[in-house]
Amino acid sequence: MATNRTDGYTTDVSYPAFFYKEMQPLWLTSVARLLGLAAPDPALPFTFCELGCGIGINLLVAAASHPDARFVGVDFNPAHLQTARDAARAGGLENIEFVHSGFADFSSSNRTQFDFIATHGVWSWIAPAHRASLLACVAASLKPGGLFYLHYMCHPGSTDMLAVQHFLNVFSHHVPGTSAQQARTGLELLRQLGEAGLFVDKPAVLARLRKLGELDPSHLAHEFLTDHWHPQHSVEVHRQVGAAGLSYLGSADVFNNLDPQLSIPGRLQGVVNRIAAPALAETVKDMARNSHQRMDLFQREPRPLGREARLAQLDAIVFKLLPGAPTQGPFSFATPIGNIEGPAEILAPLLQRLAAGPASFAELARLPALAGQPGLLLQSLQLLMFREIVHPVKPVPTPGNPHAQKLAQWFERHGISLRLVDECATAVGNPS
Repeated sequence: MATNRTDGYTTDVSYPAFFYKEMQPLWLTSVARLLGLAAPDPALPFTFCELGCGIGINLLVAAASHPDARFVGVDFNPAHLQTARDAARAGGLENIEFVHSGFADFSSSNRTQFDFIATHGVWSWIAPAHRASLLACVAASLKPGGLFYLHYMCHPGSTDMLAVQHFLNVFSHHVPGTSAQQARTGLELLRQLGEAGLFVDKPAVLARLRKLGELDPSHLAHEFLTDHWHPQHSVEVHRQVGAAGLSYLGSADVFNNLDPQLSIPGRLQGVVNRIAAPALAETVKDMARNSHQRMDLFQREPRPLGREARLAQLDAIVFKLLPGAPTQGPFSFATPIGNIEGPAEILAPLLQRLAAGPASFAELARLPALAGQPGLLLQSLQLLMFREIVHPVKPVPTPGNPHAQKLAQWFERHGISLRLVDECATAVGNPS
């Protein structure tokens, strides 16, 4: 029976139109700077490559927002690339190219050096040989100082899903239909088995199955029907990427870069703070958060900045409220470890100032509630970035950007619920 796969990966249905703010070039540069490192300057022409770009949503938003930069998307599914190219033409985007290629062929034929390379939803779902080719491409094509964004499934949060994924994969090899139909039917059978007691000792798995039932079946097919579903421990991934000449900086998901006082359960904070070995500390954090996926940020030849240079770099970053952001309390934030109560005495004046218009880190640091406390301001801004309330502003504005307007119209025509925020070189979901 046909398995609807190429090299074990789903190819008969398209990957859905997802957008991730964490892999946008302005966001990546801002995160690196918040971590105290020099990073590519988004005010200058730069090059950006996405490996496994799907239908190109993330690249299209970035290309529309940065008309002077060059973007390359690589994917081996021609249906994905047809959609991406149609969208680029509709947006009048001449600074973007979509390449039909596997990673090994692209690695051997590519001659461009990139300031950014990103990959999301690919690493954990492809055969080991293809992961090696992806990493070889990064090793050969990322400039010194360049940033590499890597999303992957990780332990311990994904550990219990190994059995679920194995069931869905085996099921799909023995029933007819498209991959989306196989995923939907297999998940329903698995849910029925769970309700009958299959996961009686694992209530969290039952809860995950119910949530999975709400997802697009095409998404389920890409994520769970692959023949190569391979979550990894973060330390293992860091070792592999390190062997390619890159250093781990932190997470593109800024929540994970917050002080442990905010990002892991309270009773574990003191223990983590006393762990001197970075790899061991990262392992304990994953366990404390029950992390099931990571968005890691790496750099070739990182250059940490001294205190004065770091403060000067921070001072220059301008922030603004995103559309629909609250400007007053309550200040309770849903996070992977539960609700966090933000200090109203800090967040209220911060949001009130940003409600009046964009402001630089230096200006926000002069607010009476934050005077002399740059570390507290840094943590507060990252928490607000995580919750999609605040975002850095791109350094070169493009007023009335026609590419962003045309791309937004294409999104609307194709039922993609995204609103471009050109000032911030990003997009947000349209209100339902």
